[in-house]
Amino acid sequence: MTPLKVAIIGANGRIGRLLVDSLKKDTAQFATPLALVRNKEQQQRFIEEVGINASLTSIEFSSVAEIASAIKGYNAVVFCAGAGGKGMERIFTVDLDGCAKTLEACEQVGISRFIVVSAIKAEDRSFWWDWTGLREYYIAKRAADHDVRNSKLDYTIVQPGSLADDASTGKLASVQEIDLKLAAGEITCNRADVALFIKEALLHPKETNRKTVPLLNGDIPVEQFIKSL
Repeated sequence: MTPLKVAIIGANGRIGRLLVDSLKKDTAQFATPLALVRNKEQQQRFIEEVGINASLTSIEFSSVAEIASAIKGYNAVVFCAGAGGKGMERIFTVDLDGCAKTLEACEQVGISRFIVVSAIKAEDRSFWWDWTGLREYYIAKRAADHDVRNSKLDYTIVQPGSLADDASTGKLASVQEIDLKLAAGEITCNRADVALFIKEALLHPKETNRKTVPLLNGDIPVEQFIKSL
């Protein structure tokens, strides 16, 4: 197997950092990943401290052509960028338009594999409409997911629940359990398990291509979970 070359947009975020570390260590299956970052300090950290390639390509302000130039030659792109609570406007310029520009860039340079981190039940307005603090975020995620589904890319839309920073359990809830767990108030998914799922999805395209996958922690090992999709 030729090692996969993966570009990670949002590499400096908490999921992104976990994913970078995981792919960097797995030299048998992955080439050194590329981090796309928004400022020189982040670029310097990835190059000098993490030891991977880093492109100074702000997903918010770069053009489609600039993003395309940065990711050209890679086999897959992971979009885990987010506004991170840094202003309402950035929800739309990062989470929504940043995702749309990345889709267009992938199409321009012939990258078919695209994985995006969204939010649990983003397509279901009745689930999130009354969450006034998150409504705009969910509107952006729903619209971005719609763009992804209507693209020709081999996408996987990853929809985790409320993100936690606990250590990876390596286990997820079955898709059939999701509604029951949410109704019972079990709404979390560890960021480390989101990163683990993304890595396994990259390695198992047949099972995960053109699918929307909700993620909550549960009792099923990730590899078994992917086989059930």
